[in-house]
Amino acid sequence: MPIRDVQSEIIAALIARLEEVQHVEEGDVRTLLDADDAGLPDEFIVLQPGTVDEVAGQHPRMPNSLREQVVVSVVLVSKKRQYAAGLRATRLAIKVATAGMKCGLEGVSGVQSAGFQQETPVPPGEGRRWAAHVMPLQITYVQPLK
Repeated sequence: MPIRDVQSEIIAALIARLEEVQHVEEGDVRTLLDADDAGLPDEFIVLQPGTVDEVAGQHPRMPNSLREQVVVSVVLVSKKRQYAAGLRATRLAIKVATAGMKCGLEGVSGVQSAGFQQETPVPPGEGRRWAAHVMPLQITYVQPLK
């Protein structure tokens, strides 16, 4: 029997929730924006999974499960010339879509907590047309090992 992949369930739940806000892609932002972007909308969201840490608590590591913490960067991107207002509106729509103690991930069994960390606006660089706003989402969950 395959082991349940909680992190994949979290990503799928985030995609489903954020698709209500804008088109969502999963992957590396740099790869997506370096690709031929003719098919990409002018504004969309990228979910970029990042670091994963095993959370050591007061109890020893259990043989059947472990606590992990993943940071998923929710990256709002825009190639519009006047990008700032659109990115702010999308940011607020994401906060509404992820309201609650577990940022809308209550339906994913094993999620213990979730919250956004410090956000970073990224204006387009010289000769570039994409602006971004990075919203790191830190999620703590229990990963079964059996």
